[in-house]
Amino acid sequence: MGLSSTFLKQSPQSSSLVAQQSSSSFVRQAVQAVGPSVVRIDVEREVTPFMAMLNDNFHEGDTIRVAGTGFVVGEDGYILTNAHVVENAKKVTFQLSTGRTFKASVVELDEFTDLAVLKADLSQEHGLKLPVAPLGDSSTLQAGDWVIAVGCPVGLDFTVTLGVVSSPRRSALEVGALHLKGTYIQTDAALNSGNSGGPLVNDRGEVIGINTMVRTNTEAIGFAIPMNRARAVYNVLKEGRKPNHAFFGIDIHSVTPDVAKINNEDPNASHMPVTSGALVLRVKSGSPAELAGLRRYDVIVKVNDEMVRSADEAEACLDACKPGHLSTVVVTRGESGTQHILSVKPSDMHHILQERKKMMTMPPVVKPGPSQ
Repeated sequence: MGLSSTFLKQSPQSSSLVAQQSSSSFVRQAVQAVGPSVVRIDVEREVTPFMAMLNDNFHEGDTIRVAGTGFVVGEDGYILTNAHVVENAKKVTFQLSTGRTFKASVVELDEFTDLAVLKADLSQEHGLKLPVAPLGDSSTLQAGDWVIAVGCPVGLDFTVTLGVVSSPRRSALEVGALHLKGTYIQTDAALNSGNSGGPLVNDRGEVIGINTMVRTNTEAIGFAIPMNRARAVYNVLKEGRKPNHAFFGIDIHSVTPDVAKINNEDPNASHMPVTSGALVLRVKSGSPAELAGLRRYDVIVKVNDEMVRSADEAEACLDACKPGHLSTVVVTRGESGTQHILSVKPSDMHHILQERKKMMTMPPVVKPGPSQ
């Protein structure tokens, strides 16, 4: 379980050792490195028809206030946070750890990675440069590495919690976030409401993740967006554009040697001829995948010349495909493992999302009653 700085205690037996080590505490040094760049974000949000439909306490057009966390990634005022923190924002302000408060605007956000870029209004602050967070390499993370979450949970500004990396890669499917894309860092550092968008840092104070969600039915299971992924999305959002996300319409699961072995030992299961790849569990009706000929229990082994060894790799390769353009997907099919090369033209996830939002906000159709 993650340790909150508010509740961290030392036993009498260890007090002398802690005293000796306090001057070189890696937690303190890490927080000192990243702390000045962490900001509290306050948002005034308009209640949408969809929000009002889900919550009887909300009324369309009302204004609600929410808070989250972010961190500065550009000294000229660019800030990274979660999309769900600033979505539908009417007004955004942020506060530095020094107490200074500024206005900000949403440059762009991406619902499928839960990332957003803000731009601080520094027009009245000639020559002011904001403190920038040091960014790290999330690809080097391993289970057991120390990590520190910095944020503003439940109104407690600039709180620090300590934990470890429980797993450096969890797919959106494993996490249970089917509406999101990509993989996530699992940590036991305590994350609470208001931590969203804040940095997850390594023992050197480098940001290696962005805290985004927790498992609500558990304790000490939180997830962060890997910094390498966030950096790539940031470069697109900063330009006021949304990153491409391809929709194929399939659910997949990793094939491993153990999965294949267990399956092949089952006399009631079809023989699985491969030991790696992404097993197709479902093909959505009318989807690009169905139109191209993908079938349930196909195993994806290659996407556009990129070998695929797991569902994570398949998801990353499929998501990188350009919507509206043909992509090549190689699958093995049947007990013989015959390879099939399929050409698939994926749809645009953002276009699908916008169409669904329109459908949900359309007024109901009133049918005329019987004529008198």
